[in-house]
Amino acid sequence: MTQEEHIHPVVVPKWGLTMEHGVLVAWNVSEGSQVAAGDELLEIETSKITNTVEAPQGGVLRRQVGRVGQNYACGALIGVIAAGTVPEDEITAFVLKHAHVEPEALPESGGPRPAVLEVCGHALRYLARGAGGVPILFIHGLGGDLNNWMFVQPPLSESRATYAVDLPGHGSSSKDLTSLESLDDLAAVLVAFLDRLMIDRVHMVAHSMGAAIALAIGRQWPHRVVSLTLLGPAGLGVPLSPQFVRTLIAAATRREVSALLGMLVADERIVTRQMGVDLLRYKRLDGVSNALNRFAGLLAAEDRPPSQAITGITAPIYLIWGAQDRIISPVPAAMLPDSIVFSVLEGAGHLPHIEKSSQVIELIRNAVER
Repeated sequence: MTQEEHIHPVVVPKWGLTMEHGVLVAWNVSEGSQVAAGDELLEIETSKITNTVEAPQGGVLRRQVGRVGQNYACGALIGVIAAGTVPEDEITAFVLKHAHVEPEALPESGGPRPAVLEVCGHALRYLARGAGGVPILFIHGLGGDLNNWMFVQPPLSESRATYAVDLPGHGSSSKDLTSLESLDDLAAVLVAFLDRLMIDRVHMVAHSMGAAIALAIGRQWPHRVVSLTLLGPAGLGVPLSPQFVRTLIAAATRREVSALLGMLVADERIVTRQMGVDLLRYKRLDGVSNALNRFAGLLAAEDRPPSQAITGITAPIYLIWGAQDRIISPVPAAMLPDSIVFSVLEGAGHLPHIEKSSQVIELIRNAVER
């Protein structure tokens, strides 16, 4: 192994389909500090959200190449990790060699693009990443889209195929829901989606309303589901906050949308102006208002206690809740069977896969690799 192979770059990641650059907000680790793989090194702010960048490898943070307040392209070198025994001139040579590589040539700056599949009369946009293994199907919640999984899908796709889909009425999927009478109908659409892709069995990772749909699939097609990991799940007897649902449907101004997004998180500082712009743009699409009203009605009809919600499900179930979730309160553990694994994450609201993505990634890995 050459000396350079003991040196590990830290680069600006690519979160989501449209990210091209990010601003280095803060270093959380000082130069010269020992770090372990997965430690939170720094914070990057994009037009959509602020998130942390983790150490790709253990060692010493030998060089902070990136400067706070500066804007960097995806794939740009911003730090160097290496053993303390690596000579300083080797670190300097590495920085000089790699700092001027065109970001577009690095893997982090590229990536797969969404595709569209016609299923049961619906045009469904989806993003496929990775290959092999039993695939993961990601199902977002009310008002969301496949980009909600931008922090967790890429790392999980390193070891298996993954698919994130825009539900009907959401994202870039078609907005006509006239053929859908219940969440069971939505479940049937997703099963048909898997059939079109010739996928027999999946691990399901689902959020909020998506969790209620995943539970419906588990009840009706238990042989298709290997595991269920549900984040802030609806469908277990605790309804979505009526205030949130009303605000989501009615919000029409930037101020109203900002207040709505603030309800979703534990730390409102992660909400960016662009997040509000994107949500307003989605809400102004033809058919979205009717779709959200329709989904709210379908969810209200899906009110059953946990014991009924999991009837017939043979796959192991893992629940992940943000301790500060103001949209769907955690189900009391006493109401759940001992077989269900229940994790509560401090410092997270209704979006733990965004606020505490590294912890959620590990929990999902534990679920799908058992």
